[in-house]
Amino acid sequence: MSFANKWITAALAALCIVMLLFYCRWLSHQLNQLRNEKQQAVVALAEERVYSAGIRAQYLQIQEVMDGVAEQKQQSEKRTAALQRALAQSQLESPCVAVPVPDAVTQRLRERAAEVNATAAGASQPVQALSGAKLSGSTLR
Repeated sequence: MSFANKWITAALAALCIVMLLFYCRWLSHQLNQLRNEKQQAVVALAEERVYSAGIRAQYLQIQEVMDGVAEQKQQSEKRTAALQRALAQSQLESPCVAVPVPDAVTQRLRERAAEVNATAAGASQPVQALSGAKLSGSTLR
């Protein structure tokens, strides 16, 4: 082999070595980028876990409140049912339950209810009763 062939072979080997070194450097850079991305993903995952734990804690607090409200509602419904039964029983035991209310009393109650509704609604004129007559200024006592 001649000197020129040896020199060409050495130059090609050196070129291959340089190219391999550049490739290794590029791979090292890629690996460092992947490590950085992995670290960012780990940090983001930790933040999401903390956020998720906070959301779970808030959900549990809301669930406790909702359970308390549901229990209060159930107790309130039981009290309401008991009061309705007591009212129905007292009405059945009342001697006045079978006595009809006179029409004049019924009319006066309707007029008074209309006055109260008109006052509550902030109306300037009282609402007329079902009979069409103007309401009087007197009140039921």
